[in-house]
Amino acid sequence: MEDKIRNIQTQYLNKINQAKSLKELDGIFLQLFGKNGALDLLPKEFSKLSSEERRKVGPLFNQVKQDLEKAINDKRGVIREETYQKLADEKLTFQPLGLEARKRTGHLHPVTQLLNETLDLFSKLGFERFDAPHIDTDEYNFELLNIPEGHPARDLWDTLYINSKIKNQKSKLLLRTHTSNGQVRAMRQLKPPMRVMIIDRCFRYENLDARHEHTLEQFEIVYIDKGVSMANLQYLSEYFFQGILGKDIKARLRPKYYPFVEPGAGVDGLCIFCKGKGCNVCGGTGWLELAGAGMIHPQVLKNGGIDPKEYSGIAWGVGPERMAMLKYGVEDIRLFKSGDLKFLEKY
Repeated sequence: MEDKIRNIQTQYLNKINQAKSLKELDGIFLQLFGKNGALDLLPKEFSKLSSEERRKVGPLFNQVKQDLEKAINDKRGVIREETYQKLADEKLTFQPLGLEARKRTGHLHPVTQLLNETLDLFSKLGFERFDAPHIDTDEYNFELLNIPEGHPARDLWDTLYINSKIKNQKSKLLLRTHTSNGQVRAMRQLKPPMRVMIIDRCFRYENLDARHEHTLEQFEIVYIDKGVSMANLQYLSEYFFQGILGKDIKARLRPKYYPFVEPGAGVDGLCIFCKGKGCNVCGGTGWLELAGAGMIHPQVLKNGGIDPKEYSGIAWGVGPERMAMLKYGVEDIRLFKSGDLKFLEKY
């Protein structure tokens, strides 16, 4: 039995030393230690040996087994090092395929283009940009706009609240639902007469579809002065629609409720597809609802430190992405933030 064990050791050490690849070593390992391998079958014969022979054979078998395992592992290390050295010495040459990379010309995002047009239009009328925070308090986003806690009008906005751990926080934090959170801030900082425009992102807990996004752009103007009326609102609406969608478009105001304006108005534009005759896009009415507006509520003016008996104002807001859908003929609002270069390169 001792001779048999030593013969296995000699035979397989030679195989291990002659192995040229890790695959060969894996095969040798299975021949030795796998099921029905040379070393796996030997212990089954030990029962036939005398006690004295087993005392000699047992230690020898264990030592040979360890030596062969070590020899395989050492050889694996040698083969790996040789392979790494070959890779290090290998020289790579790349043959040009003769293909010319497609040239891309960068340009502004279609919504950014529309926002820039909008800013330019109202800048010509003396409006200045005013910024308000994305993360704001319930006070500025709702309460100061005549929407106290528990008011049913809050259902108009699906609000994302923030679990704040700030100590002594008097008002809950949230992601602003509209740019109107800048109205009272602007009144307190600038004082009338004032013409400001607020343009930036808003956030709502929306079910996403072709007409709704959870992150959206909004543009809003606040115009406060002595004698401001709904006539100014009519003019500014038509001025904007014609500047963006073409000179033929008209605007109309119809009653609509917003808690921070009184009276409130839905601002419709003459359907650009049927020119007022009625079609599937406008639902046969000849008009498309494009903006929301109204005379700033007297209480909101008071909250901004302005005397409503002396001054009046208008607030007017529009969704630039929906305007871009009309201007560029886009059917799904989600495409604007999809990152799809094939789509964006069209504009």
